[in-house]
Amino acid sequence: MKSLSSLSNYLSIFFLAAYFPFIQAETLNTNSGISFSVIQTAESSGTLEALIVDEGSFFNVRKLVHNAILVKHPKGDFLWDSGIGREIEDQMADFSFIEKQLFSIENIKPARDQLDDAGYSADELKFIIPSHMHWDHASGLEDFNGVPVLVQENSLKEAMAGKPPGFIASQYDSPEINWQTLTLNDINYEGFDKSLDIFADGSSVLVDLSGHTHGHLGLFLNLKNGKRYLFIGDTTWAVLGVEKNKSRPGFLKWFLNVDTDYNKNAQVIDQLHKFQKGNSNVVIVPAHDELQQENLPHFPNFSQ
Repeated sequence: MKSLSSLSNYLSIFFLAAYFPFIQAETLNTNSGISFSVIQTAESSGTLEALIVDEGSFFNVRKLVHNAILVKHPKGDFLWDSGIGREIEDQMADFSFIEKQLFSIENIKPARDQLDDAGYSADELKFIIPSHMHWDHASGLEDFNGVPVLVQENSLKEAMAGKPPGFIASQYDSPEINWQTLTLNDINYEGFDKSLDIFADGSSVLVDLSGHTHGHLGLFLNLKNGKRYLFIGDTTWAVLGVEKNKSRPGFLKWFLNVDTDYNKNAQVIDQLHKFQKGNSNVVIVPAHDELQQENLPHFPNFSQ
């Protein structure tokens, strides 16, 4: 009887170990309940594709967009990037004349204004996560003073010491900003060495894409219906860069010094290129690619 009891215990452990991954996966799918909406806050006045990605066309004029992404989750909503904010005119006064022409934007509609007009209270936001702290991603932070802003320590340090055109200190010098340090774990996720499962349910996972800036982040969103998205910030400005494994044009490296570490960012693009080839079901979304975002839900509509 004792041996039969031991055998029964071993079989119970075996079946539990065998089925646990399936039980866990089902729990993740059931509990995620996540959705997102693109809040377009501005668009560029027009840029040749050849200035956006190496080997891009000199005949295609692109109208890059500037967005915030509102992510809804049962445990609390958050913004991925803040887009162009209410004080952008004063903020861009720090640019030189040439920089103002290069980074000219139009059709400005700050995220806070759009949310207010739709009756969405900023109190519903649990936090804001900037992909990085460049001017076109941090412009709206002070429109949401009091909402926690989660950034990696090296990202914030770089921003505080940064200069235009990449960084504009007036966008984040308010003492009312509620800075919170975000720390990624040494846990590999989809081939990326560092990650953070935000809600511990697999629905929204941050990964490290440092290169364009220190502490640059990517965001996986895994929807309940099986659709998957990877928001890559400014690793590339267009998905064409990922598809062709191409960085920004080389002359930008010395003309504007767009990337903190050009070579490291090129390695991240290479990694994304290989990831895309093996994961065609994941939609890769650069922050400014207006063509890639045409088929995404735009506020006030949300993904299903």
